[in-house]
Amino acid sequence: MILSFKHLPLLALATALATALPAPALAADGLLTLEAAEQAARQQDEGLQAAEHRRQSLASEAEAADELPDPRLSVALQNVPTDNYSLSDSPMTQTVVTLSQTLPPGDTLTYRAKAASAEVSGQQAALTTADRKLAREVRRLWLDVYRQVTLSRLLEQEQRLYRELLESARTAYQVNEASGSDLVRLQARLSRIADALDRRRGESEAARARLARWVGDAASRPLPDELPEVLRNTPEGSIDYQPELEQLRADVSAARARVDVAREQFAPEVGVQVGYGLRAGSEPNTLSAGVSISLPIFSESRQSPRLRGAQQSAQAAQLELAKRARDLSAQADGIRARLDALDRRITRYQNSIIPELQQVADMIRGEIGAGQGQFEALIEAERAVVEARQEQLTLRLDRADQLIDLRYLLEPNA
Repeated sequence: MILSFKHLPLLALATALATALPAPALAADGLLTLEAAEQAARQQDEGLQAAEHRRQSLASEAEAADELPDPRLSVALQNVPTDNYSLSDSPMTQTVVTLSQTLPPGDTLTYRAKAASAEVSGQQAALTTADRKLAREVRRLWLDVYRQVTLSRLLEQEQRLYRELLESARTAYQVNEASGSDLVRLQARLSRIADALDRRRGESEAARARLARWVGDAASRPLPDELPEVLRNTPEGSIDYQPELEQLRADVSAARARVDVAREQFAPEVGVQVGYGLRAGSEPNTLSAGVSISLPIFSESRQSPRLRGAQQSAQAAQLELAKRARDLSAQADGIRARLDALDRRITRYQNSIIPELQQVADMIRGEIGAGQGQFEALIEAERAVVEARQEQLTLRLDRADQLIDLRYLLEPNA
């Protein structure tokens, strides 16, 4: 059989990729990419390693799930005279060696193997879920750093703009084309920008400290200018193969197999015995064989309660699956609706709001150049443009944050 990636445990696959690829994309330019952060987190996360050990433990136990119980060997002395306890005086005295084997009722072993296999599948899905949750967490931390950095860059651009305006206002003030209040207004705005920039830089350092939990010192490296595709492109698909649901489906399969096991207990268990007796003196040795069966005649107090309990567990597992499927589907629908609204707003800012505001600012700047405009109007116009660009950037980052949750729900399994 040719093995593909899907046949490998998730952690083994991650290890294989880590050794096959160059060191995570702290690329030649020294940037910390999102892919690099995710890879670093997978390599060191103890939770993933623990989940893989649990999967291997269940897989090992499943190998013996359909094996017969161990045979039993017994040795006994029979018919020893009590007057002298001699083992050779009486021809009835013998040493008996018996080998016995029990056979579970019906197809018990087959159903136990099915239950064990379902538990392994469930743990594999749990491992995939843990990996996906880890990716979601790292993406949020990386995006938080990106948010603070890009908003800081926008503030720096605004700072440069207002410094240029302040220099122009000072020149205009000398020829009575700008008022003192214009200078005060610009200086106050620069002070507020400097404070906002310090605040953003502090938030950026705090975000990098949180990201360092997964990537270490690489968290201090610069990030790419553009968002990666996974934070820009909307994923397609449905929640049908979401690993949380795969895990619950495996729980349902295991519960149903345990129902079958409980149902088989109404049939008798069979035992087979073979014995060999060594007789004292010159008497011939003896051979014995026998079959025993259990008598499930008290099924109402033993087998029936166990079957009802297994059936209730199976029904509960099925209901949990249905509930979680509806919950995840509702989450996905809600995220899609928010993405649609964000896309409309981003498009509006890009196609109409920002161009119109920029047009107004350029017009006022031209009027001032012709000696007719007012600096106060230019200050307000430029401020409106900057705030619109900030809002557009915030919307793009909010959209990326929504995509993180949507990819958790829809991203295809490795």
